[in-house]
Amino acid sequence: MKIPGLDTVVYRTFWILNRLGKIQMVRDLAAVDLDRVGGILVAVTTALGDSVTFTPALPALRARFPRARIVGLFHRSFSDLYRADARLDAVIPYHGKYRRWRETLRALRAARCDLALVPYINDPDVIPLIYLGGSRIIFRTPGRNTIYRFMVANPEVLSSSPNPEHALVRVATLLRSLGCEVPDLTPRLHVTATNRERVAAWLRDRGVPPSAFLLGFHPGASIREKRWPMERFAETARALLLEDGQRWLILTGSPGERALCEAIRARSGAPGRAVNAAGDLPLPDLPALLQRVGWLLANDTGVAHIAYATGTPSLTLFWRSLPQISGPLTGGDRHRVLSKGELCLACDAGRCVYPACASAITVDEVLAMARAALAAATATREPR
Repeated sequence: MKIPGLDTVVYRTFWILNRLGKIQMVRDLAAVDLDRVGGILVAVTTALGDSVTFTPALPALRARFPRARIVGLFHRSFSDLYRADARLDAVIPYHGKYRRWRETLRALRAARCDLALVPYINDPDVIPLIYLGGSRIIFRTPGRNTIYRFMVANPEVLSSSPNPEHALVRVATLLRSLGCEVPDLTPRLHVTATNRERVAAWLRDRGVPPSAFLLGFHPGASIREKRWPMERFAETARALLLEDGQRWLILTGSPGERALCEAIRARSGAPGRAVNAAGDLPLPDLPALLQRVGWLLANDTGVAHIAYATGTPSLTLFWRSLPQISGPLTGGDRHRVLSKGELCLACDAGRCVYPACASAITVDEVLAMARAALAAATATREPR
């Protein structure tokens, strides 16, 4: 819900309150008794991948604050992914840009979280919403958006320039400032036996044999200019399916990407061994599906981060983004990246020349990396 000028009004209001001393500022965490924190709000209201990247923080926070409630504020599009996560005591959906803000505010006040962690750039309404919801210590990692930097607890994490650190390293920096030990930065998602049973039934109902080797393709992206051309996905699928009759293709995506996935399925050369899951499989079951997938090809999207979290061998195609910031940090050869270098000048200036960058990645390059990964998977033949 875009209301012209509202973001500016919100910013100026909080800036004035800060100048008048009406907003409590905490510049030194030494002055805060963190051991008395009763509730911690984890606010990740941006992309799906951001939320997955933050998952290493959850066990670290639980170990550091064993008696505190840990509540997640996640965008409504993916909040259901975390409702069964035992590392969280509650999940509050964020509806975005002032939508249903009264409902969100009531939920935040009921959660009684005095410490809030906001690890990524967010919409301008998020921090005021959290502050009005009762959190008086709001902790942020560096990033471009410093509009509300006067509300950050520790000046060491302030920055007005882009942060070159990997997103997972930023998470570790934030946690260590709170006294948390961070032994492992591997993202992990909570997958229940019920999730696995539903996925098994879903595959069975679509005729997929239990012995099939599943190839996962995620051709969509929230930003159109991050999509590899549909024809190239179809050509890659056709080559891989025709090479091995035991392979099946699973196409994942949002409901809005169903037509895209159907076009790839129809052109795959073996549509009888291709299943369109876009808009059909609930998001909470997607990690369980990827655990069953033997290899995933994805654009730079949240689904690639889910593959990193589930350990699914993957190839992520990068452009318009930097893999050294948002690509895989752990996993070694299991998670590979194909990138055409730094952000181009046109992209950085906001004059995208899509599909030039996307088309620079060839089918032959993708097939070479796919065949190497599939040969390794066949040699070990690990059940997934």
